[in-house]
Amino acid sequence: MTRQLGKQALLDAAAVLMDERGVDNVSLQDIGQASGHRNRSAVQYHFGSRDAVIRAVITRTMEPIDVERNLLLDHLETTGTPLTQRGVIEVVVTPLARQLRTADGRRYVRLCAQLINHPRFMTDARDAITVNTSVSRCAGYLLPTLGHLPEPVVAERTSQVTGFVIRACSDQSRLMDSETPSRPVLSIEDFTLNLVDTTLAILQAPTSVT
Repeated sequence: MTRQLGKQALLDAAAVLMDERGVDNVSLQDIGQASGHRNRSAVQYHFGSRDAVIRAVITRTMEPIDVERNLLLDHLETTGTPLTQRGVIEVVVTPLARQLRTADGRRYVRLCAQLINHPRFMTDARDAITVNTSVSRCAGYLLPTLGHLPEPVVAERTSQVTGFVIRACSDQSRLMDSETPSRPVLSIEDFTLNLVDTTLAILQAPTSVT
């Protein structure tokens, strides 16, 4: 139990520092000091490298989100509910947008936004589709509805939508945590509805590409 708590303290410290300074501007020593560990080698002992710490920080929140999405899909499939484009997008967006309710969740979406198009983690936002099973399942429902579009357009829109959802949540989290937000801040419920609407509009937009 103590060892597990020790690891969580390291991840907590890493998340705060990397949110404030950027994922590439925090050292293992910084994390160890901020966590209060007496052992200077604690981070390296538990994780091995800074990139492993980053992945662990993301995974500890991403995995419960993945579980929630899969449960939503299981329920919809079991009850025979038609999985429309909007319904599938709601499954993708809602559990992520719910992270905005807590400080740790808001920090998580900001860290995710840092990793989109990061050369060491996700060079193309489309890669997020393969990161967990729930998003892959959602893509399995959405991609056939884009079959009327040229294949390069489908690839581009998939990348655009993935990056847009993550960055929109990150932007909203910054507004919520700002003492002087630069624009009116939607409630989380209204933000989620608008994000679903906008994402759907991107997917359904006509194309001039032939």
